[in-house]
Amino acid sequence: MIDRDSLFIAAGLCAAALALPMLSVWIHNRSDRFLIGWAAGMLLLATGVILYSVLPPDNMAIAATAFTMEIVGFVIVFVAARQFAGRETSLLQVMLLLLTAVSVGVPIALGFDGFGIMIYNFLAGGFLAASAGQYWTTRSEAPSSMALLCLLYVLAALSFFACGAVLLHEAEWIMGRRPDNWAEQFNAIMCIIGITGVGALSLGLNHARAARRHRQEARTDILTGLLNRRALFDSMSAQDLQPGHAVVAFDLDDFKAINDRHGHAIGDEVLRRFADAMRVALREDDIAARIGGEEFVLVLRNASSLLATSTAERIRAIFAQSRVETANGLISGTASAGVALVQIQSESFESVLHRADTSLYRAKDSGRDKVVAELQAVA
Repeated sequence: MIDRDSLFIAAGLCAAALALPMLSVWIHNRSDRFLIGWAAGMLLLATGVILYSVLPPDNMAIAATAFTMEIVGFVIVFVAARQFAGRETSLLQVMLLLLTAVSVGVPIALGFDGFGIMIYNFLAGGFLAASAGQYWTTRSEAPSSMALLCLLYVLAALSFFACGAVLLHEAEWIMGRRPDNWAEQFNAIMCIIGITGVGALSLGLNHARAARRHRQEARTDILTGLLNRRALFDSMSAQDLQPGHAVVAFDLDDFKAINDRHGHAIGDEVLRRFADAMRVALREDDIAARIGGEEFVLVLRNASSLLATSTAERIRAIFAQSRVETANGLISGTASAGVALVQIQSESFESVLHRADTSLYRAKDSGRDKVVAELQAVA
């Protein structure tokens, strides 16, 4: 078999080599912050592993520095896993985690290298297992890839726990040499496999997440966060409208005057306020979209005429009560709405939307700030 030091040097080189493409991807997409954390953690691990594997093991200062760097690397990798899972880690939490390196570096620096390395192995296994737990919470994104990623983390964690258990059993707290046993061989091999596999899977998962994000951005109105026109029509063309569904067309009253009088920044805030009013009234299966300018559409599933009209009225009322601060004081806006119900099984979305628009024009013609259904008006 290859000797232990060669295996660990190979593991360190793998970590360093995989950190570089991580950095490259992060440079082109700074929003994926976990990549810079993972890369920084791997570089620290690589440096620590190579440092300890090539320099004299009886130099306690070097050994303490190497293992301290590695624990810091494991902490950063864990924090990066939390970032991938959408969890923030406060500066205080990071500092507390970094303090665990003291329990490794101090004993080694004092000459108790066996004891310090045992603590290191248990800490490293713990951080790897905790990282696997973070990734497992996001398994719905890519179940197979995420399960494999977590498995690699867990196997690597077990190899560190095995190293710690052997040192604990031997109770050789002062060694002056590198540990060399079956657990160390297993750990070195798992590090090479784990680092390579985790790096490749992490890049693949990040690429898949970025692709999903770009698809979502292409479907989203950047100002309001609602669906855009294309996404709405694509969604409705892929789904059959059923009798009992309703379409509500909204239009903000005198919106051009708001833009002309107060500027486009205030106009944009008014549009966002209306989108917020729509979200308040949305049920789980409903669809809300901004289809252009100050025009919005709401698609309601399983809605009677009364429910559709009352929902539109609620949105209108919430928006009318909203206030936007301007240089000239607080202003508010109003909206008109038209409601149409799906009448037959084969009716197209465009047809129902046209009827909703017709009701909307009636609301506009009758004084604005109204909700008009095909057979009744509410104001």
